[in-house]
Amino acid sequence: MSRNVEPPTSVRSARVSAVRSLSRKSERVASGLFIAEGMQSVREALTFQAGSIKELYATAEIVREFPVLESATIVNEDVLAAMCDTKSPQGVIAVCALPMAGLSGHAAPHGRVAILSNVRDPGNAGTIIRSADAFNFDLVIFADDSVDPWAPKVVRSAAGSHFHLPVVSGPSAADAVKWAHQQDLKVVAADLSGSEATSAAPRSAWLFGNEAWGLTPESLALADSVVRIPMSGKAESLNLATAAGIIFFLASQAR
Repeated sequence: MSRNVEPPTSVRSARVSAVRSLSRKSERVASGLFIAEGMQSVREALTFQAGSIKELYATAEIVREFPVLESATIVNEDVLAAMCDTKSPQGVIAVCALPMAGLSGHAAPHGRVAILSNVRDPGNAGTIIRSADAFNFDLVIFADDSVDPWAPKVVRSAAGSHFHLPVVSGPSAADAVKWAHQQDLKVVAADLSGSEATSAAPRSAWLFGNEAWGLTPESLALADSVVRIPMSGKAESLNLATAAGIIFFLASQAR
């Protein structure tokens, strides 16, 4: 962590530029680092994965408010803002190491996994990670051409859940399904074409598709079954993150 690091004093300093560059996926991949902004995310990182934090910057005001940040390098508000991706910084930012483990480095002891295929919206992605965390999922897999789960907007939306459960990105949906079957999981696709879901299998990997067009025929064919959420109102469909939260609750009740 950034103990006794000389604080950058200019918004144009090389250190500020390097931290800000982590808003871009290419820089995250090249450096093996990502940024976590805001007190909620940083507090969870300090509590659950302190070893992943390589640098920690905060304003003097927020350090006074939150003593847990005492190890942070103190910077001025304008410098902190220049580091951050958000337009309204919350006074603290951590530079963290990307996890290196791929699918083969993970297991599913609780029998609950989410596979996202071509999910593009950062807010949805972060909320799904947070919901999976809330219902004790083993893993969230970002497959195919999904958004980068380590993008700043995704990390902010997850509110610290990246530091509670594993998140893997990069495999194809086919590879994710193959891994799920190796873990003795039933692969269930969530799609409006499916039958109504009233319960969940005790060990399931849930497959979700794009916000606009859902799952492709090829992805649907990978699933062992296809289900939809029963709805009694007039809405045609649910927001992806909302639908995922309902399904995650059903999965958590499975026996």
